[in-house]
Amino acid sequence: MKIVCLGSSAGGLAPTMEFFKEMDEDTGMAFVVIQHLHADSPSWTPEILSKITRMKVSAASDQERVLPNHVYTIKPNTKLTIRNDRFQVSARTESPARHKPFDRFLNSLADNSGEHATAVVLSGYDGDGSAGFIAIKAHGGVTYAQDRSALVDEMPQHAMQTGCVDHVLNPTLIAEAIASRNAAE
Repeated sequence: MKIVCLGSSAGGLAPTMEFFKEMDEDTGMAFVVIQHLHADSPSWTPEILSKITRMKVSAASDQERVLPNHVYTIKPNTKLTIRNDRFQVSARTESPARHKPFDRFLNSLADNSGEHATAVVLSGYDGDGSAGFIAIKAHGGVTYAQDRSALVDEMPQHAMQTGCVDHVLNPTLIAEAIASRNAAE
């Protein structure tokens, strides 16, 4: 199954919403949204995205099988990976400076899905996602970075510096490109 992972931090909710406004609800793909969340703050992302898309949106649960036409989010204070098309959720143990939820998930996604994996980096601080982009490309997946429309362009810029970004577009065009590529395959 094709799995698309979107990662962001500061300024990332608005482009994530733009992406899902453009994405059809019946693509046969699964979507995972990885955001940098404060360990002790609740996340309203599932509720917000549920108002944007007709796909089912929920926080990923441990051992949950990934299903097509669903959007999954990461829970605060957790580590999220995927293996055999099932989520692995555990408590976050590292310090905020070492917490790289996007890299962690992308590395597991590369192993899980290979050429059926797609990574999208949106607005955010730091270089989280860069190592994951290298893994996605090494396994034959496709990568997208938000263009200069990113409110905070550090995450997209770090990903681009790896040389492993296939396309640099705004969130609307990223959604259209992913949908077109999916329909063509």
